[in-house]
Amino acid sequence: MAASEANTVAAAATGTSNLPAARVRRIIKEDKDIFACGSESLFLISRATEYFIDSLVRESYEFSRLDKRKTVQYKDMAKAVQSIEQYDFLADIIPPTVSVRKLATTETQ
Repeated sequence: MAASEANTVAAAATGTSNLPAARVRRIIKEDKDIFACGSESLFLISRATEYFIDSLVRESYEFSRLDKRKTVQYKDMAKAVQSIEQYDFLADIIPPTVSVRKLATTETQ
């Protein structure tokens, strides 16, 4: 078991999250439709966010491995968002990379 997996298992067992509760609460309070958020709800939102981030990073890592790299780059995340339907809602936030040469060619036409 990897160290990060051991931390995740330990966090789940003790009822803690790796994300700071104060920041998660502040983000939740930005939504005007939510008036109150209990500690259990806060914990579940934090854990769900951790699982989402973990899933996106794992998928992105697979694309970096296909390019024979160990480091996840923006283009790997963009490929994951483009190719996996689950992440379609992120298409505007993480668009595919465009080279400067291709962009210059498009603008001159």
